[in-house]
Amino acid sequence: MKKSFPDMIISIVLLAFLTSMAVQVPAIPDVSKGYPIFLLGISYLMTIVLLLKSVSRMKLEEKQETKVVEQAKVIIPYCGLITVYLFMMTKIGYVVSTIAFMIISLLYLRLKNKVLMVILSVVTTALIYFVFTNFLVVILPRGSWL
Repeated sequence: MKKSFPDMIISIVLLAFLTSMAVQVPAIPDVSKGYPIFLLGISYLMTIVLLLKSVSRMKLEEKQETKVVEQAKVIIPYCGLITVYLFMMTKIGYVVSTIAFMIISLLYLRLKNKVLMVILSVVTTALIYFVFTNFLVVILPRGSWL
């Protein structure tokens, strides 16, 4: 696989995502459309530049060996872990599920220091909870048992 091939794939996926966002722009009130349209335009421009650069680089590159199978063995279970985390967030709430997810993620990444793992998980979760609830006024899931 050539090095620029992943950039091409990401560009195509981003263009599809941006198109799905652009389709929703007419539903936004006229007063609020300016900023999303500006961001979409800039995003389209940057993504197209990335796509064109990766296509031009791909012609000049040689093929290289990749470790796709080894990488997939790490990424696919982690995607499953993220899915379980999102499901559990509605059941047990943001705080408990996020702390558990972060600890399991750090174990999965083979962090050896258990104290650092717990402190990092609790502090990060508390900080994010504080910012989202107090400054951004976002209601985070509390779970069905509360």
